[in-house]
Amino acid sequence: MVSERCVVLDLQDKMTLPEFLDTAIERLAPATDIPPEKLVAAFHTREAESSTVVKAGIAIPHIIVNGLPRASMLLARCRGGVVFPGENEPVHAILMLVEGIDHRFFHLQALAALSRSAHDPHFMEKWLSAGSVEELRDQLLETHRSRCTLHRSACV
Repeated sequence: MVSERCVVLDLQDKMTLPEFLDTAIERLAPATDIPPEKLVAAFHTREAESSTVVKAGIAIPHIIVNGLPRASMLLARCRGGVVFPGENEPVHAILMLVEGIDHRFFHLQALAALSRSAHDPHFMEKWLSAGSVEELRDQLLETHRSRCTLHRSACV
């Protein structure tokens, strides 16, 4: 799941969730071959169902779509924070996952692994102090390599 091919964004300004999704989907959509407007709509629908913020400052937006042969993932650090509806604190770490409907079991495993990473007591400190997008990617990649919790080739 977390691999060298994951899309990684390092954003500076504070933004709303719709602004973030427009930026993120612009980078993520080509890897999925799904029209950007369909992905944006799916993420908005998912967020309206229940918040994907898993703890203060960290969100794991995720959707399952038809016809996607492998997972696509985007990691984002937003130093200014993303304002999620109904949340009191801005989100600085966003781990987005798009998975095909035929891989629902893997989707649940990936969510569990990402959630474990997010709940590490040092995660946010490391996330915010990483010096580059490569360090952000490597931080999660190393965690999952050592735990063997995610299939590394699944992410674009």
